[in-house]
Amino acid sequence: MAVAQASCPNCGAPLEFGLGSSWARVCDYCRHTVVRTDRGLQNMGQAAALANTPSLVAVGDEGVLGGRPFRVFGRVQLDHGAGPWDEYYLGLDYGQSWGFLAYAQGEWYATALTAAVPVPAHQQLQLEQDLLLGAAGPFRVTEIKSARVVATEGEVPSGTREGMLRLYADCWGRGRGFATLDYGETGAAAALFLGYVLSEAELSITQIGPRTAQKVKTQQLTCPNCGGDVPKLSGERSQRLGCPYCGAVSDIALRTVVAQQERLQQATAIPVGSRGTIAGAEYLCIAYVRRGASFEGEAYRWEEYLLFSPGIGFRWLVKDPETGWSWVTPVNLAELDLRLATSRVSYQGRWYGLRNRNNARVEYVLGEVFWKCEVGETTEVSDYVHGRDVLSRESHGSREVRWSASSPVPWPVVARAFNLPLDGPGAPILVSSAGDSGGGQSSSALWIVLVIVAFVLLACAVEYCDDDADGNGSSGGGVRYGGGVFSGGK
Repeated sequence: MAVAQASCPNCGAPLEFGLGSSWARVCDYCRHTVVRTDRGLQNMGQAAALANTPSLVAVGDEGVLGGRPFRVFGRVQLDHGAGPWDEYYLGLDYGQSWGFLAYAQGEWYATALTAAVPVPAHQQLQLEQDLLLGAAGPFRVTEIKSARVVATEGEVPSGTREGMLRLYADCWGRGRGFATLDYGETGAAAALFLGYVLSEAELSITQIGPRTAQKVKTQQLTCPNCGGDVPKLSGERSQRLGCPYCGAVSDIALRTVVAQQERLQQATAIPVGSRGTIAGAEYLCIAYVRRGASFEGEAYRWEEYLLFSPGIGFRWLVKDPETGWSWVTPVNLAELDLRLATSRVSYQGRWYGLRNRNNARVEYVLGEVFWKCEVGETTEVSDYVHGRDVLSRESHGSREVRWSASSPVPWPVVARAFNLPLDGPGAPILVSSAGDSGGGQSSSALWIVLVIVAFVLLACAVEYCDDDADGNGSSGGGVRYGGGVFSGGK
């Protein structure tokens, strides 16, 4: 039920405010922004055009969030320079309260406005800084950035207007705790939005709101560089596309090319578009990313395969030329002991010692990725090891930090999961006693032994590597994408 009804001062169309916390509304008919004041409605002019960002949610949708019913009343589109993303303004519990729902970095975040607590000013924050957020307890800073409100849709709460600069910091708490400190434009005092990170299985959405024509048809992505149609693999969840036809990397929402690269010539170990079952869950390989670094003047490269499962989210399989394959899962940095981080860190009762620090560079992208990936993008990486298990810290300067954990997986486990040949591109390179690779009797015998050992360990290895997480292919020529070889542009 609407809390206020009127006519749009620009076009005369009926206008409703569904939440008492709403300050402004964009007219559905003329897209003028109308503001509620103590003197009535005021026309603030035409709203900016919205970018067609990937999203599973639309204004007007209804659903259940962690057991609480909600309705989507508005959308705020923000940009911190790399491209827009959306935050959705929700009425919770049939309009009794309100909050925000956002999707970023492959995770869903739900927050609601909470009584403010004393926190440092925006310019005084540091990554991984510990903050006590009142009764919610300790949180740790994971992102410190600013973004501009570039467009709005439907209703928005007080303090949100197009063109404003928003200074903010995101923080993680133990379990799945999440908080955003919204400093507005001043950076001095912060509004506190508390909530949690949720899985897609905890979010039920009934699609009621209108979708654009592009999102309705939506089984293909079109490369803006060559015009080739590429099968959409992750629904409305990805930000960038590496085209298998021409190699260009493009922004999916803006439909603009952000980097040029040659079409990948060699076959990938796991074909993009193939499906595999790991620890009982089906994953779709949606991207291949090659990264590199320099160690003591020598170039070093490895391959990363991005997997997606609707009920679980994103995971990585990484192929390292020296250590083999590993299974990578995200780590909540609030659950790490970082007191001795210059030399070691503790996680889940185990200490990991620092192995190396370096800068990792993205060299190639194929398929869909969930962040604003760019060829040449560089991150600072620190690896901490415990036996063959690794904790990795990746940061973008002083703005953002992420942690992940990886455990080794034998190649036969990966091959069996994705129905790949054991001697395919993902197989380890075995060196015989004569020094050749892969052709001698010594090499063949060693390969047979390794395969037998790997299959003996198959069940326990797969289960172990996915403890934290809760297709067909061929080694033939060309780049394979979901079982079909792309051999040229359109």
